[in-house]
Amino acid sequence: MENINLEYTDIFDDNKVKKLSFSKHLIKSEFNEKSLFALMVDGKSMEPVINHKGVIVADLSQKTLIDEAVYLVYYENKMWVKKYIQKNKTFTSINKDFSHLIYKENEVYVAAKVLISFTNL
Repeated sequence: MENINLEYTDIFDDNKVKKLSFSKHLIKSEFNEKSLFALMVDGKSMEPVINHKGVIVADLSQKTLIDEAVYLVYYENKMWVKKYIQKNKTFTSINKDFSHLIYKENEVYVAAKVLISFTNL
C-alpha cells in the first residue's frame, strides 16, 4: 500500500510539528502529490464535515472551481476553509451558525482544493 506522508503544525499543542500518514487510496479524486499539504483547522464553521482541530489535506495545484467542493481561500489576511456555491459565485460555511461568513468569488484568492479531512488525531 502506498502512503502519503505530510507534516502539519498543531497550533493547539505548542506549535509542535506532527506527522500525518495515510493511504493514497483515501483520496477519491485526482491529485498532484507534490502539491499536497496538511493544515490544522481552527474553527467550527465547516462542522460537521470538517471539525474544529481537524486536519485537512489540500492540493495547491487545484484551483479550478467546482460546485459544492471545499477550498482553502485567502480573504482579508486570513485563510478560510469554505464550500464553493457556483450558482451564487460564493464561498460559504457549512455550519448554519456561521452562515454570515459568505465570501464572493471575486473577493478571495483560491489557494487550494481540500481533498480530505481527518479528525481526532
